[in-house]
Amino acid sequence: MRGSVSVYQIDLGLQPNLRATAKRVDKFLTINFQSYLNLAGLHRNQLTSPQLSFAPGSTNKNGVEKNFIDEAQDDIDIADPVRKVCAAIYRTMDNCTDTALKPYRRILIGTYIDQLRIVDVAATVNLSTRSIDTKKINAQCEFADRWLYWKRYFGVDDLPDLRVFSQKVKTVWPDKIKIRKN
Repeated sequence: MRGSVSVYQIDLGLQPNLRATAKRVDKFLTINFQSYLNLAGLHRNQLTSPQLSFAPGSTNKNGVEKNFIDEAQDDIDIADPVRKVCAAIYRTMDNCTDTALKPYRRILIGTYIDQLRIVDVAATVNLSTRSIDTKKINAQCEFADRWLYWKRYFGVDDLPDLRVFSQKVKTVWPDKIKIRKN
């Protein structure tokens, strides 16, 4: 008989808890996102228009007024932090993986922008409602990872990290490994 060696699994805290992260993302995209849209004076359908514009519509402008107003509006849009948050959230969803095996972008936009029922989202991505649940959790976790980049890109760094990490396991190394010789 050779020796017996204890093997320790070490959790470095690099992998988020999938279910807890998905739950936090769902709450953020369901409750917080709606509040940001309300404060920005936006509707969800404005985020998916062919021209992603966060500027409110206006009426009756001649060419000179139009250029001046458009430039002024661009300055306002850039300075409006709530609109930046909405842009960051939408851009994060839009940047998620969208392949046949990982239709995360379509799941997120279908759920949180188009507000489709899970059955309708499943039909959109050609998956069963059973398999869409797992894919949705993965999509939410990918959103949480990508969110770190896009919130920094849009300058809204003070918003929370949506990832939830398991409690870190303290690393314990045995002082000596005893090997029995028979």
